[in-house]
Amino acid sequence: KPSVLLLDEPTSALDPLSTAKIEELIDELKHDYTIAIVTHNMQQAARCSDYTAYMYLGEMIEFGATEEIFFKPERKETEDYITGRFG
Repeated sequence: KPSVLLLDEPTSALDPLSTAKIEELIDELKHDYTIAIVTHNMQQAARCSDYTAYMYLGEMIEFGATEEIFFKPERKETEDYITGRFG
């Protein structure tokens, strides 16, 4: 049994209903596993994660509680990406 699951774009190219089912599964599994999700979908990251890391060109720009990252980011680069001004 793994302790960590890495999901790389787990809902890429899925319809909204299938995406919702995968997100429900992630919500169930995160109680038993550490789950790392790679996604470009900001809404999904906000819905599914407890912590968020913003990475750019292989460098971690900012890491913290998802609510903090999305509503009060410390770095301008993070805010620009989340709000769609960059990326």
